[in-house]
Amino acid sequence: MADRLLSASPRGLDEVHRSPSAALWSTGEPENWSSGPRSGYLWWPLAGGLPQPHSWQDAAERRMAAGLVVDRQGAVLHTDALGLNELHVRPLGDALYFSARVDPLVRLDDAPLHMDWSAWANLLVMMTPLGDETPFREIRRLSPATAWRASSGAGRPAVESFEPAWLAAEPHKPPAPEDMVDLIAQRIPHRAGPVAVGLSGGWDSRLLASLAARRAGAQVEAWTTSTDDGLDLDLSHAPAVAAALGVPHHTVVPGPESWLEEHRLVWRRTQYQTLHHGWAMPYARAVHRLRGPLIDGCLGDGLLRRGGDRPRGFAAGAAGREQARAAAWRSLSGHFPRHAEIWAPGVGDALADLSLSAFHRVTRPADGHHAMPVLARLLTRYRGIYSSPNWLLGPEAEVWLPFAGPDVVTAALSIPLAAREDHAYYRAMLGYGAPDVAALPSTNDPGDRPAPGPRRTTSPAALAELAGSVAASDEARALLGPRLLAALSDADLLARQARWSGPLYVLQWASMLARWRGEYGSRVSWEPFT
Repeated sequence: MADRLLSASPRGLDEVHRSPSAALWSTGEPENWSSGPRSGYLWWPLAGGLPQPHSWQDAAERRMAAGLVVDRQGAVLHTDALGLNELHVRPLGDALYFSARVDPLVRLDDAPLHMDWSAWANLLVMMTPLGDETPFREIRRLSPATAWRASSGAGRPAVESFEPAWLAAEPHKPPAPEDMVDLIAQRIPHRAGPVAVGLSGGWDSRLLASLAARRAGAQVEAWTTSTDDGLDLDLSHAPAVAAALGVPHHTVVPGPESWLEEHRLVWRRTQYQTLHHGWAMPYARAVHRLRGPLIDGCLGDGLLRRGGDRPRGFAAGAAGREQARAAAWRSLSGHFPRHAEIWAPGVGDALADLSLSAFHRVTRPADGHHAMPVLARLLTRYRGIYSSPNWLLGPEAEVWLPFAGPDVVTAALSIPLAAREDHAYYRAMLGYGAPDVAALPSTNDPGDRPAPGPRRTTSPAALAELAGSVAASDEARALLGPRLLAALSDADLLARQARWSGPLYVLQWASMLARWRGEYGSRVSWEPFT
């Protein structure tokens, strides 16, 4: 089976480790380390350089890396402590096969696979599967702070886990805004030569651009694209930020049918595991051609702004904790429509129930945490947001993610919710770290916004593509209610439905489901949704 795994993987794999307990192949040379009787390999470490790990838990938390550890007891396959790195596993017999991508694990054998309806529910409601879900029941994604341990001749590997330090991060001594900025700045490596910054109209990227540009000898350039929301505030706000910082600014404005041309490639590259960033492929191609690394602000707003409902105000005990989790789920799932005419009878409510059940399971470790809504969104929706730098910008480009450093995460989770009110804490960070651009107009500014204009996602040709793929799938059509079924064959009605984010997300989700079904239909045993 290893031969089938390798043949379905990217070209250029080399064997980097083989022992009685494990074998590892990689397209590049992973970082290796040793500590006494243990040695290991790391991939995708979000904290570069030292400290060198001395256990898999240490590698997962202090380096925020996935990896393989070999010791006297056997071998340990682990992911990072937030579960951001995508590491997928499929048990077969007494062996555990693993891959960064899902597709090679699908190709391991010819046995029928099965849909994971909870994963598909969360693809719509949370825009990404939760916990260990993937679209296939037989293939799991390693959950945060989790590992599989294999011992030679001891049968199927066993699961291990630990509790990361930031789950206990208390607000007794949260960092001052200045200290928080300094932590983030330390996560921007010193590198000779050109460095690019993905500059949006928000606060995260302008802070990183400011920190990078003020270094002596810095060669920084900024890149901005349209997020296809019909507003294009990034294209409006970013030029002034770049000008104030004195850095060259480039824009990528996709063509009118770029979503139509690119969305299927985006879905395949992100492994049918997120509805985010369907507009991003033209920007990603520009990043692939850069001469140096790209600094991206991924996770910044999730960590440092409040968002979501507070956990306080609920009754103490288990019932109160469940209420707090449900409130966080409602805050993160506001785009999900449950109108009767959108769904076939019972489907909308059943999808919501599946999603909420998974959300409770995944966020239960955050019960009682003073910043529970912040931690909850990191463990759920932001995992899907994080997948884009991995699979769209990377692996062709080197991407730096300063907000994802383990010390930054721990410090951010110690900031009380009260300090985040009205963005007071973040404004203080900007005043210290980005004084030249802190007051410039931003997508984070409150107030009225202009009425949205045309979107590439809702061009007549794009909507016709969505409708056609759904109409051609009996399984996808069976999930929809009379309003969307009628819209599939009526261009004017379809355009009216697509003006609202809820029906549009449902159409995109149903189209992704139909495309996934078309790609893997010969392998997937379809189970009607009831």
